[in-house]
Amino acid sequence: MGTFLVTTYGTNGDVLPFIRIGQALRRRGHEVVLHTHAYYGATARAAGLDFVAVDTEEEYARTLHDSRHLLLDVLADVNHLAEFYERNGLWEQIRREYESMAALARARELGQVVAVSRHTSGLSALMLRESHGVPAAWLALSPTLFMAVPLTERLFPQTLAGPAGRVRAAVGLSTVDDWATWLSSADLQMGLWPDWFDTAGEPAPAGAALPGFVTHDDAETGDLPAEVTALVESGRGPVLLTGGSGQLLHREWYRVAAEACALASRPGILVCRHRDMVPDPLPEGVIWQPSLPFRTLMPRVAAVVHHGGVLTCARAIASGTPQVILAHGTDRPDNAARLRRLGLAEWLPAARWTPDAAAGLIRKVLDDPGYAARNRDRAPLVDSTAAVEAACDRLEGLLGARVTAAPVTTAKEASVRDRIQRLSPEQRAALLKRLRPVPRPPRTEGEEEFECSYHQRRAWLAAQVDPDGASAHVATAIRLRGPVDVAALAAAVDEVVARHDGLRTVPVPGAEEPRQRVVGGLRSPLRVESTVDVDAFRAEPFDLRDGPLVRMGLLKDGVFVLVGHHFVMDAASLGIVAGEVAAAYSARVTGAEPAFDGPPVQYPDVAVHQRRRLAGGGLERSIAYWRSTLDGAGPPAALPLPPPATPRDGTGEAVRMLAPDLAKRLATAAGGAGRLSLAPILLTAYQLLLGRYLGRHDVPIGVFVGGRTEPGAERVVGDFTNIVAVRADLGGEPSFPDAVRWVGEAFAGALAHQDAPFEAVVAALAPPRVPGRPPLVGFGFSMQDHRLHDIPWAGLTAEVLPVAAGHSHVDLTLIAMPTATGEVKLVFEYPAGRFAAEPVEALATRYHDLLRLLAGGPDRIVDEAVLASVPEPVAVPLAAAAPPPLPVEYVPPRTEGEELVAGVVAEVLGLEKVGTHHDFFALGGHSLHAMRVIGRINAATGLDVPVRLLFTHPTVAGLTEALEELAR
Repeated sequence: MGTFLVTTYGTNGDVLPFIRIGQALRRRGHEVVLHTHAYYGATARAAGLDFVAVDTEEEYARTLHDSRHLLLDVLADVNHLAEFYERNGLWEQIRREYESMAALARARELGQVVAVSRHTSGLSALMLRESHGVPAAWLALSPTLFMAVPLTERLFPQTLAGPAGRVRAAVGLSTVDDWATWLSSADLQMGLWPDWFDTAGEPAPAGAALPGFVTHDDAETGDLPAEVTALVESGRGPVLLTGGSGQLLHREWYRVAAEACALASRPGILVCRHRDMVPDPLPEGVIWQPSLPFRTLMPRVAAVVHHGGVLTCARAIASGTPQVILAHGTDRPDNAARLRRLGLAEWLPAARWTPDAAAGLIRKVLDDPGYAARNRDRAPLVDSTAAVEAACDRLEGLLGARVTAAPVTTAKEASVRDRIQRLSPEQRAALLKRLRPVPRPPRTEGEEEFECSYHQRRAWLAAQVDPDGASAHVATAIRLRGPVDVAALAAAVDEVVARHDGLRTVPVPGAEEPRQRVVGGLRSPLRVESTVDVDAFRAEPFDLRDGPLVRMGLLKDGVFVLVGHHFVMDAASLGIVAGEVAAAYSARVTGAEPAFDGPPVQYPDVAVHQRRRLAGGGLERSIAYWRSTLDGAGPPAALPLPPPATPRDGTGEAVRMLAPDLAKRLATAAGGAGRLSLAPILLTAYQLLLGRYLGRHDVPIGVFVGGRTEPGAERVVGDFTNIVAVRADLGGEPSFPDAVRWVGEAFAGALAHQDAPFEAVVAALAPPRVPGRPPLVGFGFSMQDHRLHDIPWAGLTAEVLPVAAGHSHVDLTLIAMPTATGEVKLVFEYPAGRFAAEPVEALATRYHDLLRLLAGGPDRIVDEAVLASVPEPVAVPLAAAAPPPLPVEYVPPRTEGEELVAGVVAEVLGLEKVGTHHDFFALGGHSLHAMRVIGRINAATGLDVPVRLLFTHPTVAGLTEALEELAR
């Protein structure tokens, strides 16, 4: 018979399924050796498995405790994952585990050995496959483990490859240069959930086996304590509250769940093995137990409130028990969304946890017998025994197989074609699903047209509405001190422009929306000017028809200015272009040959890939998340600040500086022991301050994100910027660490769904609109750290200069920019025509005061700090409520022109008919619809109508009259 060397890490949901499968393999006569935490030794041995501990129980407890901050830390800075591994000795565990497995394998017939591990964390199993030629199986415990594979392959080289390489070297394995191929080298991928659960969300990769849910029944049976037995037999219908066996949940989960149970007028049984996470005191009627046999208990409760772990989901379905999920973590929201689509559960994302909201869902699933009935109907499909046997069948199919590991020394020793040929058919199919656009060299002659990215479409539309404005311009200015070689700088500019398709791109009209054209010979020569007016250089309009849409100049006093239109650049591109110009300049003045690796992919390829990927279902999945997250948010509230005495154009700024020592104290007070990124901390304080001004606890904030989620996009010049709405409820008097955690988790969910363009989210959600107010979010936040001050210029010193913003689309945007001195520059940007400068300056001071108070310690309730920094509530002017608009009477079109316009509007908006006086935007039209309307009108009339005409003449009659005037 065979030998199965099994390894897994984590908590009950990560370990017990492997023990159950191992137990079944033992019954079939196989040897099973489990490598996992010492905590599970007794359970493994009771199941008849040979057991090797990878740690001690004390080490495991410390790692669990340290993992409380892991998710937020990783989202703030992925390098925290590497620090977590190092701090807890996990690399040494992996080394010992591999050496143990290798010794066991060598003592047996290799043809009868199989390595089995938890998906994405079983490095030792892949190392054993490589070194000893034994097949490896990776088992995924929830669908998101498959969904996260591309992200894992992208982040692994940045975060874990270095220490992983050192472990490999220590056991005699060679260097891995292509981690993506190595990480996808398992011979069998298996997801432990059934097909019907898979079809309720993003499906598993082609070829992945799906035997069904695997629960550990032996670990979930037993007698109930007398107190619990009395409660379930009382006829009062208690609710089970369980947050799983780990410590990644914060105390707020248990508080909200317990209080919700009390508000729903139901007794509760709260199960948590970590006593320090249990609220003290518990609400009346809620009792606490460190552990209970769920298989025995769950059929006897009225409902279960849980965190969304896949095994708890499965146990509830098998018991026919209605579920309410307070989803928390990376995979749980996906599990919860699948169950809601199946009608088996209701759920709340972390950003919307409140006792009242959770109590409402408890009442909903208890009052509607359909939830219990649907769970009972699905119960026969949760046959864990059948799933275990099916999993064993697939694992046994690997016995007798001998694999040939692909060479991993250097990427140059094996061509891409060779490596693809060595993949199994299933691996090749999975790889094809993940392939990125083929890299393309810079185009040096001729012209090519491509689809626009969603970001380019947004920039083009803004330019149509405001053709002479600078709102779509991004810029940086760097003072170069020393003798500048102007000829070398001009040559460097030419070289960099020639390298990037994005810098030689212009928009061209399309049928209903623009396309982008790469002009091979388009140049943007360095402009040498005798003035030092950076703002004028920035604000100068671009020629969108002929380009170029980037300009670089050397102004008086050695000021180098780089300006780009958002159609071809974003803020991150400023750093890329400035850095490459500096490198090319330095090479010339030092006599070296300029040497650049070709960009891995050009921006037009990224744009095409983005459109096709989102069209393939990715957009719909993200939109579903945004519907649940922003449900009930309402129109953005206006900041209650007085207008300026004299109206003025442009953007105003209020600037404060955050000292390095205060930044460190903030990170420590937030619970990060100095390691936590500033972004979630500053965002939390920003929301707290806005909440005080607006009188609410859940102010949605539009966070500007880089959007460079595709491998290879880091050095691509183009516009990737997107806006994601971060909405967290900070009610309930949380401590500062809890508030940061809640905001960080909301931010995490937003980042996980950032591929949905903001305008597409607005279009899909169709939120109620208030004239003159932006949709969904009225406030912005941006953390900018493009390290422009770190760019070296040969023979020169460089100083980054402030450049005024061109336009603020929301009431207030907080921009945080680390500086060369270690300080963080905090810029509050606002529309100068909307607010007077003095109250915004006061707001900036209050924000800085709030940061100082929050840095005082982790035990401070944030509401106390907010009240201390803004002692008096800001008076919100009560504007008279506008009466609801009267319905516009349908008046049929009177002319051929009005018939054409009304017909096009009705067709685009999917309406049966549109009248002469109907307003396009009042009918539900938005910017994307506007492009389609104007595109179809242009196609029908042969005119070249600008999109802005529809914004200024939104009625059928008004637009028709404007068209007739244009045609004269």
